[in-house]
Amino acid sequence: MPSGTIFTLLALILSFVITYRAVPTIILIARSKGFTDEPDEDRKIHRETTPTLGGVALFGGFLVSYSIWIWNYSPAYLPALFASMSIIFFFGLKDDVLNINCYHKLLGQVLAASLVVFLGGIVIPGIDGLFGITSFPYYTGEVFTVFAIVIAVNAYNLIDGIDGLAGLISILGASIFGSWFLAGGHYAEAILSFSLVGALIGFTFHNYEPAKIFMGDTGSQMTGFIMVIAGFRLIQLNPVTSGFMLDAPAVFVFSVMIIPLFDTLRVIVLRLRKGISPMKADRKHIHHNLLRLGLRHSRITMYLFSFNIVIVYASLVINSWEVHLYFVTVILMAASILPLMNRLIIYKRLRIIRQLQRRNIQLERKKGGDASPNTGSRMKFNFNRKLHRLSSPTEVFK
Repeated sequence: MPSGTIFTLLALILSFVITYRAVPTIILIARSKGFTDEPDEDRKIHRETTPTLGGVALFGGFLVSYSIWIWNYSPAYLPALFASMSIIFFFGLKDDVLNINCYHKLLGQVLAASLVVFLGGIVIPGIDGLFGITSFPYYTGEVFTVFAIVIAVNAYNLIDGIDGLAGLISILGASIFGSWFLAGGHYAEAILSFSLVGALIGFTFHNYEPAKIFMGDTGSQMTGFIMVIAGFRLIQLNPVTSGFMLDAPAVFVFSVMIIPLFDTLRVIVLRLRKGISPMKADRKHIHHNLLRLGLRHSRITMYLFSFNIVIVYASLVINSWEVHLYFVTVILMAASILPLMNRLIIYKRLRIIRQLQRRNIQLERKKGGDASPNTGSRMKFNFNRKLHRLSSPTEVFK
């Protein structure tokens, strides 16, 4: 086994152990200092006071492991990457503790993205000929890359709305990127990706429904930042890789990150159509819609995780298609999530109703031989009550 693969596996294991062991301590500190998220009737959907500093443990586990194993390679962008991650961490932690203005967070994101782009040289060379753009003119690529990083960071921040969702989606994406890097011998990027995977797995043990802690802005923004950096490195390295070369790497990276990116772009369009600021928070995200359909957090997380796997697999299969057809297909697959989920809910409700109807028929037959005259009416009342409760979607999946 190559030493780079061994270092990558050790990075994954170390980040997992540190994060998993650190989270309980962070929970105690957060509760004692009052760094918690309180339930309300507006946007927040949790029912209990929950610590919000999970990102500290997540970033700590990632950073320690990554710092130890990356020095075997020390890529040229490393100083800029460390500086950028520090900025993201600082602004995220400040928001978790003091709840800063969204424009201040945006300023921090732009600053961090600019550092890693202009000083680190992590720039998207082009977007596979999509919309006629094979390569960007001078400095246009840098500006577009900064914009794309900011969008991705906010996308992962916004998808962190229910227990376990952001963590599981990111574990999938970082694992795919990391596997591609390993196959091509790009060990510096593989260590980056799998250090994040290990930290996310360690954190998700504590964040899955019912969540004992939230990753907060510190964790979600940091996760989004590392994910998009890994994705852009894949695009940069694709032409020179000795592993699996992709025909359209930019669209493939988009498909891996499709759930948070599509959800964010969709919500922005909906807000602009209503004349609302894109920065204004609401409950229009995919996970909010699925909650209104009656699904629990864990079911939504697994459904979206499964959809993401299907989209990535399909993306690999159709990667050689004409780039515009490829891109539109990925978009349509993402857009089908809510309609398919709605049909699934209807199917499940109808199946439950049929089961209750069959049970009622059996009870009516039993009523004919029952000695007690009140038993049949009581059974019929119970059936009607259950049938009525189906009109409330939250009852279907309890």
